Amino acid sequence: MNLKTDCTTMKAEADMLTGMIRDSRTYDRHNHRNIEENESESLLLFWKRVREAYQHSSFYRDLYRAHGIGREDLGHMRPDQLPVVTKDMVRAEFPRISQIPPVLAHTPVKDRGVKLLPGIGYLVHTSGSTGRPARYLYSNDAVTAMEANFVRLSTAGGRYIISFRDFPIRSLHIAAVGSGYASMLILKHGLRDYRCQSVLIDADTPLDSWPQKIGTFRPNYLSGYPSCIRLAAQLERQGRIDIHPRKIITGGEPMTRAQMNELAEVFGGDVINYYGCTESLFIGAGSSWYDGIYLFDDVNYLETDAMNRLIITPLVNPAFPLIRYQMNDIMEDFTREYVPPLPYPHIRRIAGRAEDLLWFQNEDGRRDFLHPLFLDDLDVQGIEQYQFVQDSSTHFTIRCVSSQPDHAALEAAARRQIDGMLNKKRMGNVTYAFVFPDHLEPDPKTGKIRMVLSAGNQ
Repeated sequence: MNLKTDCTTMKAEADMLTGMIRDSRTYDRHNHRNIEENESESLLLFWKRVREAYQHSSFYRDLYRAHGIGREDLGHMRPDQLPVVTKDMVRAEFPRISQIPPVLAHTPVKDRGVKLLPGIGYLVHTSGSTGRPARYLYSNDAVTAMEANFVRLSTAGGRYIISFRDFPIRSLHIAAVGSGYASMLILKHGLRDYRCQSVLIDADTPLDSWPQKIGTFRPNYLSGYPSCIRLAAQLERQGRIDIHPRKIITGGEPMTRAQMNELAEVFGGDVINYYGCTESLFIGAGSSWYDGIYLFDDVNYLETDAMNRLIITPLVNPAFPLIRYQMNDIMEDFTREYVPPLPYPHIRRIAGRAEDLLWFQNEDGRRDFLHPLFLDDLDVQGIEQYQFVQDSSTHFTIRCVSSQPDHAALEAAARRQIDGMLNKKRMGNVTYAFVFPDHLEPDPKTGKIRMVLSAGNQ
């Protein structure tokens, strides 16, 4: 690297660190305001994002005009009088929503990795667990704001304080998903950019190899899906690893207070169960030091519909405006009334976000697991949806929905990928079968299509 390039890189890193510190201080101030101030500012930012989207996006202009809404009406109506936007609409209209050059907006959807768009931001994709994957764009400033929110989680309370003595951050992450997912964007790029020390364990690593992989590393942060963190807790109880993180950050699956307290006791740290998705990397968080989940309305404008489904408008990512984006997550006991200790909207819990592990007996006769989102990296053109049914300790069934008639070719392509996954986990003894139904049945309680079913729960 020449001197000019080196200086440019150092300046970019300094600017990013300055931005993260600035945003962190802003969010910390919001933690100490009253709930009405936060709500009022959230509404003002909502209408600012609406006007920007109307001005710069032909998609939103056409959508609002089709509903009889002109520019002069914006700000003189209730937010819920605007139409919602759905994942199918985003998938179809990505180029018209995205505020980036057309050549970049047409990045192929089959590119499943986090894609760096120099000078602009990052392209990420959804898991596809409720349908075909969809793409979303994050500007560099938006990613910095999301990283600042994880600093907020570390400083908002708890028994174990993160201080400057804990820098550089030492992070152990157990990854259940592939490189293209939103959580991996914050993890890999954030840790690298801030020169953190980190150890990453992929869920496809055999469980018996985890202690050797961790070795003598002593993280002050432990992160991953709750199901993966619980496996690490088992190793800690057995004395096979010895880690004492101050903060355990989980996400993607609901956790009870008892489960969080158990992890806090095993590791001797605070547990934070953050709530986010590809559409908005940071929405809210529960923790071991307060009840329920706070939804941070300084990051997203928040609403619920008649079915208590969450509707979000991200406030920090104008490069890819999502105005009144309808999610399928059902909020229980959503309230804007103040619930101590934090001044943000509060819910008791989120329905329908649990993922199950698939446990098998491997070639050595030992129990090991496949995480459904690890299997979700399965990428076969022509397969639109899939679902996994565990039939026994050595067999599972994959249900695939496809509009293509040549199922044999699709199955052959999928087997090449899955066999590699199984061999890496020493599960060559595990067998599986394919079926091709016309559609997948949603869970009657949540309306979401579950990625994993047991043989007796179909």
